[in-house]
Amino acid sequence: MITALDDLTVDLVPHAQSVAREGWTGKESARPLSPQGLTQAGSLPAVMRDSIDAIYSSPAKRCVQTVEPLARSFGLSIATAPGLATPDGTYQPREWTEGFFSPFQRELGGAWMAGAALAVLIVMGNAHPGGHVVACSHGDVIPVFVAQALALYGHASPPPVVDRGGWHRMRFGTDALTVESHGPVVSLPST
Repeated sequence: MITALDDLTVDLVPHAQSVAREGWTGKESARPLSPQGLTQAGSLPAVMRDSIDAIYSSPAKRCVQTVEPLARSFGLSIATAPGLATPDGTYQPREWTEGFFSPFQRELGGAWMAGAALAVLIVMGNAHPGGHVVACSHGDVIPVFVAQALALYGHASPPPVVDRGGWHRMRFGTDALTVESHGPVVSLPST
């Protein structure tokens, strides 16, 4: 498929439980994890014990906070990747999402997100050939990321959705992809 991905393992982690959008008055990218989310993030190093070569994250504070305990545990820095970020409410490229194409802005925006995610995936593969990386992103980006990878390798059915505190482990082979879904490490009470 894509040579840079051969033998790459990516643990794709949705950010842990964050402070609710409702009532948050700060910049969306600065919205942090809730106390429960900090607990979820703190439990990841105990279950992600395999060797990790690198950690990537959306620049959003809640994503960076999710992987900080892993980074400390493995003595790694966190590389922020805008391609893992959620759109700011405007889909790109603007010329294709307004005017004549405006009825298709969600589809075109999804394609744009998929391309941005693929670019990050290739960067990770080139930087860590045959390695194991963790990438933290958002609930609206992760399905696009997973769907694109599945389509690249001809898979028809998606894996189960993982809740906050869980992750997808994607193992890229020369001509095959396996995806394992892991449920939340710490179960939180419903609110």
